[in-house]
Amino acid sequence: MNMRHSFWGHRVIKGKFLTAANCISIARIPLAGIAALMLVRGSVMWTAVFIVIASLTDVLDGFIARKTGTVSDWGKILDPAADKISFAVMAVTMVFLGLIPSWILWILVCRDGLIALGGILMSSGAEPPLANCWGKASTFFLALYILRQVIFPEYQLFGHLFEGADLLGLISVALIVYSFFTYVAVFIASRGEH
Repeated sequence: MNMRHSFWGHRVIKGKFLTAANCISIARIPLAGIAALMLVRGSVMWTAVFIVIASLTDVLDGFIARKTGTVSDWGKILDPAADKISFAVMAVTMVFLGLIPSWILWILVCRDGLIALGGILMSSGAEPPLANCWGKASTFFLALYILRQVIFPEYQLFGHLFEGADLLGLISVALIVYSFFTYVAVFIASRGEH
């Protein structure tokens, strides 16, 4: 199904919506929801299994899109959106259970909210931006941090270095913040071209 939709009245989103890659991206959201439910129920093993599966979909969707020639605007929007929703679901659950400090959740929510706002402002005639290496690195380390906190919450790399976060947590936060500024640079550059 080839869909062309106006995005907030500014731009037409091109390409097929129902592709294998996009369905895999969307599947990441319920997988994160199941992982969160398993965590609340105290099933560490199943939580870890669903986190790993959800993380693998983040690699698989892009690979399949490239192999099948179905890279599209929809995929460029759905993939990061699925990441953000999935991380938010897990982070809220883990803050509720006391597994990660709440300030990490707030930094994540603020970054993703501002990036989403920037994406809306950029949408006028611009291609949806691709995830850069810093965004991918922050996704990887945040997933690793979440998985570690689920399986070994008592293990802290070099102890609590800052407000309940160990070295792995701080690396994740640093990458989240740095990746935000790289997207800000893209936003400023795109505005300068118009």
